[in-house]
Amino acid sequence: MSNNTTKDNSVYCLQGPEKLSATGSGLLNNKSFVFKDLFDVTGFVTGAGNPAWLNSHEPANKTSPLIDKLLSQGANCVGRVQTDELAYSLNGQNIHYGTPTNPIAPNCLPGGSSSGSAVAVARKDVDFSIGTDTGGSVRVPASYCGLFGLRPTLGKLDLSNAFTLSTSFDTAGIFSRDLTLLKAVFKTLSEDNTSGEATAQIYLDDTLAKSLSETRLNSLQAWCKASSIKLLGCNLLGELAMTLDDLSLLFRTIQGYEIIQEHDQWLAKYGETLDPSILLRVDWARTITSAKYDQAKTQQRDFTNKVTDHLEQLNGLFVLPTTPSGAPSLTLTGEKLADYRSQLMGLTSIAGLSGLPQLHLPMADLDEGPCGFSLMGLANSEADLIATGLALTEEEVN
Repeated sequence: MSNNTTKDNSVYCLQGPEKLSATGSGLLNNKSFVFKDLFDVTGFVTGAGNPAWLNSHEPANKTSPLIDKLLSQGANCVGRVQTDELAYSLNGQNIHYGTPTNPIAPNCLPGGSSSGSAVAVARKDVDFSIGTDTGGSVRVPASYCGLFGLRPTLGKLDLSNAFTLSTSFDTAGIFSRDLTLLKAVFKTLSEDNTSGEATAQIYLDDTLAKSLSETRLNSLQAWCKASSIKLLGCNLLGELAMTLDDLSLLFRTIQGYEIIQEHDQWLAKYGETLDPSILLRVDWARTITSAKYDQAKTQQRDFTNKVTDHLEQLNGLFVLPTTPSGAPSLTLTGEKLADYRSQLMGLTSIAGLSGLPQLHLPMADLDEGPCGFSLMGLANSEADLIATGLALTEEEVN
């Protein structure tokens, strides 16, 4: 851990707390962490990445149980970290507090909305961090910043005393540079003592395989060869008869409607304080009718059943590109960035819509910049994802 005497305001929140000391001893002794500005701490205001939100809300009267669990296992918290506004973005940019510098790709986006959580770990301020993931907000910054990142099964980790974005998709998640440490953090937060087992085979969708760079696919094949895990093909997207754009729209429809249901009163009063690109999403979300939402929820249930059935038949794990490519350039704007975001959300919505766990595994030294692959499995298979991840990345770690 590096000692930063002056805290970077694009990463750390000014309202604090600056430190929370361990309350017990256990799996995480002497480890340090930060938490995203969506989790409550008694006596402090949760800011949700927006100064108007910070100024229009009262200090929390309870602390997130996830923070309490980490402290009880010997970890020390060294601060609250920034998020994209209302967690409604995947870029890692914030017009009020600045864009944190991506430590491994300084000219590229750090990813969001858990931007501070990822950057603090990537630049070795802390050992691990917690964030939230609704549409990819742990998986995407983990990919761009070269970290391990876990989005657990929907509902696996307790999100009481935390900001709500979209109840159909909100999860808490974990960042770490070390997968063994991530395993210990997940065990602490979930109280799940399941012993994981590495799978004998992983399945890459044929359509997704065609979109990959040759170097990324070669690296995955090398991982599989070194770990004696078979890499096989499957036709998930073909059987679903849905494109990534279809999945992205389905996800955004449900998410957008739920955001308005949850926050419309605040947005009506303070929406103009938001980044214009986020406000555009809010305006679009307001056009979603309850009938469209109900139809989308029916489609989601059908999608979840089909993905689960497919996984059960394969008797293995899915492997998928976490992001379409390496971290986008900071200069990518407008329509090009919007198009990229739609592709990206198509990928992240596979686990989002189905509520299944996804673990990002970083790959170093790719021509396209920092990115990698994710493992996705059946509900509550996090221990298997981690065991398989350890097997695949063992050569890199050593």
